[in-house]
Amino acid sequence: MLPLLNGMFSIAIMDLRSKKLYLARDRFGIKPLYYSCTDQNILFASELKCFIQFEEFKRKLDIDAFNARLIFSRPSSKVLLHNVKMMDPGQALCMEMDGKISIWNYFDIDSYERDPSKFKNIEDAIASFDEVLINAVQRQLVSDVKVGCQVSGGIDSTIVSYYANKIKGKNLEDGVSIIDDAGNDGEEYYINQVGINLGLDLHKFKLTEKFFLDNYENLVWYNDAPLYKPFFTSFYKLTQGAKKYVTVLMSGEGSDEIAGGYGRFAAGVYQPFLSQFGTSSRKIKSYKSYAEYAVMTDSTITGFTTKGYTGAQNLIDEQIDIFNHFRGSNFTKQLKFETMCRLPESFMRQDKMSMANSIENRVPLVDNEVVDFIMELPEEMLLRFKKFSPTQLSDNPFEWVQGKFIFKELCAKKFGYDFAYRKKAIMVFDERNMLASDGFRELFYENILPSMQKRDLVDVGYIKSLYENVQKISKNEFNCMWRAVGLETWCQLFLDKKNI
Repeated sequence: MLPLLNGMFSIAIMDLRSKKLYLARDRFGIKPLYYSCTDQNILFASELKCFIQFEEFKRKLDIDAFNARLIFSRPSSKVLLHNVKMMDPGQALCMEMDGKISIWNYFDIDSYERDPSKFKNIEDAIASFDEVLINAVQRQLVSDVKVGCQVSGGIDSTIVSYYANKIKGKNLEDGVSIIDDAGNDGEEYYINQVGINLGLDLHKFKLTEKFFLDNYENLVWYNDAPLYKPFFTSFYKLTQGAKKYVTVLMSGEGSDEIAGGYGRFAAGVYQPFLSQFGTSSRKIKSYKSYAEYAVMTDSTITGFTTKGYTGAQNLIDEQIDIFNHFRGSNFTKQLKFETMCRLPESFMRQDKMSMANSIENRVPLVDNEVVDFIMELPEEMLLRFKKFSPTQLSDNPFEWVQGKFIFKELCAKKFGYDFAYRKKAIMVFDERNMLASDGFRELFYENILPSMQKRDLVDVGYIKSLYENVQKISKNEFNCMWRAVGLETWCQLFLDKKNI
């Protein structure tokens, strides 16, 4: 049955006839599902905070998971509470009355194989993709409550909004967006263009320093984990505003992982070449293998762990082994790795932030048939060099390669080449100024730092020095400081029973 299901779910079924309990998580990890086994009992929930409501459950930190969250930006399989595990995407579990547990994968992303002969050209592929997408969005639009769209100005949310509008017409009224202070120089200009073209009533919200400070600890509680970046408070702000207008939101999440949209996919084209020469600098690094490159990108930090911890390389090697397990080219392996190991963390963040505001977040770009289509495409329809002569390219060779090609070509047909191929503007939200504000400074010195010193897990002096120079430290140092702060906040809420 499970391989036939399409969409997001965490399922628990108790078969009273066979006296067996079944748990299952959707194939791409859109919905979370945790479990914990003690003697012949099993606890399971979609939120981590449920486990600590049981008096007999021992609140203990998993030190490997703590270090994984210092090292990696999205260690989705690592759970900070000791003796709590997370079901992997596409995984099922059966527990019998005698306590015997069996676990298996009902979905294997490695079953996909590229078909170079599937389409004669990109035009034929786009025509088929158009049909796949409209069917996927139509399935996700089924609802007995009001549906709206996230509108970020990017191609993913724009494509989803386009098809939703095509299907529902005037019945799709509302779009919601987070905007910054950049005006027409930022993404708001493109957000407005999408709203005008589709006839949406746009509701735009700004993330402020006060909103972040008022909600920071609550968001760690809702998220069951530290916030990946301060800016991700914006998703809670977005759904808080959205609930005034809709109950279901259509999102463009997922296409960057399944189709190679991030810059690290494009930069990966150069890694075998760079590694031959051992080239390494602040901006350009070489790696021992492509697997190491894929694992170490996405803001991976080395050299900062808990005191006396010796397992950092083991955590990295574990990820490298997962990458090497996949079949295909380096690019295809990276797609599979990102989809199964990193994307679930992004899904959980969106799911928990939206559900905290009673909003259901749907992701049609990871519909089964969409992923089937993308994973069987010839690679050159996803990743290729731009269609320009060398004199028209930028002086940064890492921008010459174009990822997520079929998405951009499709979007260009609907909204124009300039819209689809522009360089996306950076959201103007100064995280450093926000953390240096009087409000967060008070929280840091009166709450976070003293508790961090008592816990004595990390080098508190180092974190203090980073915070005191937050405006000047490097991006890597900022991430290091922010992760330590977030983990301390989590420990206070989930281990120390701090009231919020």
